[in-house]
Amino acid sequence: MTLSKSRSGAGLALLLLCTANFLDAMDVSTIGVALPAIQAELGMKATSLQWAVSAYVLGYGGFLLLGGRVADVFGHRRVFLWSLAVFAAASIAGGFVDSGPTLIAARLIKGIAAAFTAPAALALLLSVFGEGSARAKALGVFASTGATGFVLGMVLGGAATIFSWRATLVMGAPVAILTLVLAPLALPADQKRTGARAAFDSAGAMTITPGLLLFVFGITNAAAVGWQAFATWASLAASLVLILLFLAVEARHADPMVPLGIFRRARLRHANAIAALFQGAYVGFQFLATLYYQNVIGWSAFTTGFCFALGGVFVMFLAPRFATIAQNRGAAGLMAAGVGLQALSYVFWVTAFGSVNPILLVILSQILLGLGYALTYPSVQVAALSDVEDDKSGLASGLLFASFQIGGGIVLAAASAVFAAAPQFGWDPYAAGIAFVALLAVAVTLLAAAGPRTSLARPPAYQAAE
Repeated sequence: MTLSKSRSGAGLALLLLCTANFLDAMDVSTIGVALPAIQAELGMKATSLQWAVSAYVLGYGGFLLLGGRVADVFGHRRVFLWSLAVFAAASIAGGFVDSGPTLIAARLIKGIAAAFTAPAALALLLSVFGEGSARAKALGVFASTGATGFVLGMVLGGAATIFSWRATLVMGAPVAILTLVLAPLALPADQKRTGARAAFDSAGAMTITPGLLLFVFGITNAAAVGWQAFATWASLAASLVLILLFLAVEARHADPMVPLGIFRRARLRHANAIAALFQGAYVGFQFLATLYYQNVIGWSAFTTGFCFALGGVFVMFLAPRFATIAQNRGAAGLMAAGVGLQALSYVFWVTAFGSVNPILLVILSQILLGLGYALTYPSVQVAALSDVEDDKSGLASGLLFASFQIGGGIVLAAASAVFAAAPQFGWDPYAAGIAFVALLAVAVTLLAAAGPRTSLARPPAYQAAE
């Protein structure tokens, strides 16, 4: 009886954590197909309209390291509940915005809340499930819900826009509120500390958080108005200064926000690099393919969003199985195979578009892309978290999620620059942009194949020097 209750409690905890993870990932892309309707009602200029999407990524990517460390210091469940409550409130407020600035503010607050929710949720999952197959299966389900939320965000956004573009902002609130109600019943209480609580590294927080914010802002602004714009290069220059200051602070701090020794973990470094580049390639492809389906073929927002549904189905059903394999047999080979399939999908798209039926183009490319994403996403998480202890899992999760967000911004900006410059050289902009993405994916495949093997044992404890 006790075992049955324990299993049911763990199952409910997994469901709630995966629900929050799905909402965080979904909101990255769900509003994209609603932009024309938003522009028509709020009268936003084209230059500011893209910030309805980018504000969420700005908050999410900029605050992830802080969110992961705050969860480790102040308690994973406490941070999860408070940040999810802010996410729900900002979602409801989004339904009542009456101008571009209020819309952007609501999206920014949701992104910041997600930056605290995501690493806390993953750390809670690791504390609920012990070593072995139970953790592998739970991690696989968690990874698949995040990937599915991101991939299907456009589909859900297109469906919601049929009723109102405001529904794309509000639709996550009821689910978040229900999760808040049930979470105290299923999630483990934060452990009481026997010693003094770790001192919070305020100097580190005040350098890395604005540093990451300015970096994400600069990259996003480059995608919108170009690299030569003052706001772009000034933000990136200020970001570089703040990040260097952060490294100097952390090297001298007794209890740093980010122990620099964590970057000596080879598997963690490798997993974060793969996460940034493979996610960036996918974001770049999704952006360019969406433009092609709408502007060239003439498909509607809902039809365009639905083009990515097949890949989402692959991720939903296969990612948990691949995560179990990665946990039991190692993640390096699966990462290489997954990114390789994605590269093959991009190569097929860029060589076949314009010469095959668009529906066939979507189906075949999505089969390869969905299978590759299902292989890569959970394998990256398994590889990254196999290299850290549970008391650093919030920080490691924050690093990983930050890699996803920042990598997406960098590659999107680069792909957009190629897309914009291609006509000057007589190239088709869609072919040039996705050819760039394909070449990047091939390089990432080689990087993944050359990476360190994933150890199946837990890593040794941090040394004092770290």
